[in-house]
Amino acid sequence: MGINNPCALLDRLLQQPVENEWLEFKANNSNPTEIAEYISALANGAMLADRDRAFYVLGIEDGTKARVGTSVKLKQLMKGGENFENWLSHSIEPRLTMELVDFTCDGLDFGIICIEPSYDRPVRFGGVEFIRVGQNKRRLAEFPDRERALWLATGRRKFEHATALANQTAEDAFTLLDFDQYYELSGETRPGNNDEIIRRFIGLGFLADNMEGGFDITNLGAILFAKNIGKFPSIASKAIRIVRYTGNDKQKSDREQQGSRGYAVGFSGMVKYTMDHIGHEETYVSGVRKLTPQYPEIAIREILANALIHQDFTITGAAPTLEIYASRIEVTNPGSSLIDTDRLLDERRSRNEKLASSMRALGLCEERGGGLDKTMIEVEQRGLPAPEFISSENSMKVVLFGPRSFSAMTKQDKQRACFFHCVLKWMKRDFMTNASLRERFSLPPEEYQAVSGVISEAIKAGRIVSATESQGGRGAKYVPYWAAPKKTTQ
Repeated sequence: MGINNPCALLDRLLQQPVENEWLEFKANNSNPTEIAEYISALANGAMLADRDRAFYVLGIEDGTKARVGTSVKLKQLMKGGENFENWLSHSIEPRLTMELVDFTCDGLDFGIICIEPSYDRPVRFGGVEFIRVGQNKRRLAEFPDRERALWLATGRRKFEHATALANQTAEDAFTLLDFDQYYELSGETRPGNNDEIIRRFIGLGFLADNMEGGFDITNLGAILFAKNIGKFPSIASKAIRIVRYTGNDKQKSDREQQGSRGYAVGFSGMVKYTMDHIGHEETYVSGVRKLTPQYPEIAIREILANALIHQDFTITGAAPTLEIYASRIEVTNPGSSLIDTDRLLDERRSRNEKLASSMRALGLCEERGGGLDKTMIEVEQRGLPAPEFISSENSMKVVLFGPRSFSAMTKQDKQRACFFHCVLKWMKRDFMTNASLRERFSLPPEEYQAVSGVISEAIKAGRIVSATESQGGRGAKYVPYWAAPKKTTQ
């Protein structure tokens, strides 16, 4: 957080028309208990107002906003023989990031307490949560509607809102971030005035006005538009790593690429690099030799985008990786899946919603959830084995498999293909049948029994169920196990 220019900050705070839920002016107040109550109220008010900081200011006359100075020295205040700042740190719950500053402007003494809301739960002092109502401090329990709203707000602020680099000048921002790439991707006309560009980035949450004449680059802005991720300590370890191995294990690699740019800036390059280094199949079209990638580009693009977007940024020392093997591609991101892997196609949930919506707005991935659906459809049309989704405690892995004939597929390959084919049919308000699954495997009608065996195994494994109470027969229809029809009672 850090206050770098308190006088400039004071000037900006005084531009507020009146005190509000995140701002309190006092000429003098040396009562630690009363100040602590205000800190609770201001922190909670800032959360409701979606502000990243709240301020308690000494030296300003309440009501008139006149600069009168203060006789209180925040750093010298004591509470019960204990330093006020130390006392605050263990008296406020949950523990907040606060900065107490005593300073002089134009010959007058002032004090500011800068409070960063926790966004963990409502802030309390002495077991009581306080809130600002107009310009008054009240107990939160007296206002149940605000209490409910506050609990909802506690889950709103995440990694994306936090500061990657604080107190940067506009020139610093242009040096560190690729603004041009934003306008190229978004299709917006680039303003000729840099101030307009800065305002646009503030509005999008990529920058924040620090109210001291400078700007904070948010984690969201840095992870998307950094010219060099290494310049931002909070995301320096999140650059994607792409490795190609010569075989089907990690024994020997022949290519490795470490990303250095923000995800939006470098995404197209990541996809192109991957497509350039995967295997290709030789085909002939009208006598003309053609090389076709073993994996659909949409699958690479969407699975890579999902890994970047849905990673858990709080897991340190881990970054998204894309590993190319002779017969498969594995994409891994930190953080377990928020959705059961059997429901990835039909349920929607995002760990980093701002990052996801920004990537979608820039055309770097499909609309919410649509990309994975299109990936699975393309995989089916190409006759490839269905991807495997593996969620563990601290990571999520997606495995794309190269071309395999039906006879070369393992039992697990066939079961995954059967299940996800059934899911895709259900999503179209249709049913899987023996005929549709044969088409998915590119098999002729005489392979009815082979496909029937796959269906029987899927039923035994509890992966699919009959769409009707009647079982079997050539016209049997099937749905995923979680879409089982309710049984009728006699």
